Amino acid sequence: MYRFLFLLSLLPALPAQAIELFGVDLNAATRDEFRVAVKQSGAKLISEAGKDAFYDVYEGDALLYNARRLYLGFTKKDQRFAFVEYEFAGLQQPAMLARLIQKYGPPKKRAGNFISDFSYSWRQGDVQILFYQDWPNYRTRLSYIRAPSLQQLRAEQSRFERDQRQQLLVFNEKAY
Repeated sequence: MYRFLFLLSLLPALPAQAIELFGVDLNAATRDEFRVAVKQSGAKLISEAGKDAFYDVYEGDALLYNARRLYLGFTKKDQRFAFVEYEFAGLQQPAMLARLIQKYGPPKKRAGNFISDFSYSWRQGDVQILFYQDWPNYRTRLSYIRAPSLQQLRAEQSRFERDQRQQLLVFNEKAY
């Protein structure tokens, strides 16, 4: 038994499974290369992240059937991939779920608030894939998330909002 474990430990570690969207590896994607790949895929830009915006917004219908929007998020500090999210009109997207199962295998299924409300998830290396119904907005969402980068992006956004509130307070104090 110990001999088997020793031999197993000598095998090289398997590399993390790469996951690509638009031909770009999400684990290594930078903002600029991802933007170029999305635009080359035919997506029309609605708004681009900048100093005070934290994600890009594209029209999604040229990319996936019934997709309204595509959102892309990258960290400000190092321009690393944080998330991609497709937004679909309506709540039922059985064809998209079937395609995801075909591509990534059986999902983890989790019940939501309603009988017909489920979320599905997969993990590919450092990227979590979520497919779920956004009931309050009558949308279905497909998200690809790299958790450490998303956490960093949220922290950057919180700092920005805190700084904005502080600047507003200083501005208002000078007004009277």
